[in-house]
This record gives sequence, C-alpha cells and structure tokens, in this order.
Amino acid sequence: MKQPSTKAEFDAILAEAAAAGKAVVVDFTATWCGPCQRIAPLFAQLASEFPQADFIKVDVDENQETAAACQVSAMPTFKIFRDKREVGMLRGADPNGLRALIQQHAGDKWSVAGDGQALGSSQDTGGMSEREKRLAALERRGL
Repeated sequence: MKQPSTKAEFDAILAEAAAAGKAVVVDFTATWCGPCQRIAPLFAQLASEFPQADFIKVDVDENQETAAACQVSAMPTFKIFRDKREVGMLRGADPNGLRALIQQHAGDKWSVAGDGQALGSSQDTGGMSEREKRLAALERRGL
C-alpha cells in the first residue's frame, strides 16, 4: 500500500488513478492514534476486497502538507477521490461506515469487468427495445 510522504507524491497518485479511471481511498492516520491502529487491519482487508480502487495511507505527522490541503482535522479520516476530486469522506473508526463509503464510491469489483456476452442467443438483437426482444423470443418459441 502506497504511503506518499509529500503533497507532490499524493497528487501524482491521484493523477495516475484518474487517468486509469480508478477511485483512490485515503486513510489519513497517525501512529499515536488508537482508533487508527484498530481499524488499520480492516482498511487492508478492504483494499484486497476492492481491487478496482487504489488504497493509500497518509500519516498526518509525516505528510502535514497533504493533511492540511485535504482539511483533515481528526483521525482517522477516510476520503475517496475520483478524477482528482474528493467525492466522499468519513471521520472516525466506523467499520460499517467505511465499507459503505467504499461501496458507494468505488463500486464492486465486477463493475469494472464490462458487459460480457449474453448467453442463449446467437441472433443479433441490436437496436431492438426490451419489448421487441421479448416478443421476438416468444415468436421463436412459437408462442
């Protein structure tokens, strides 16, 4: 998990994720913060559950410039960025709230998989409305 130590590194991570169409989930943390340490294992677990997003940690003592620019005033604070803009935030070590925030803004891992191929139909139904598709299917069955 990346841990940018400067604002420039943080900005580069946001730019790289934006170019890839990915969300960035940021854990603003501190080594002396008890709640931060308690929720850290869940944050790591969520990073593996949501591979479609980038998860990073910002130590507010080591990277004060980024913490100040992101207006972090309490730890832990979790923020989600898309296209280099903040789209969601959670203050405090709330496991359910953190999971919900990530699901809302990062989506599920299958959402990035694409539409795939429809099974059971070799006929081209392009341009047909849903109603027309259903009627055509019924007609093929002789109903």
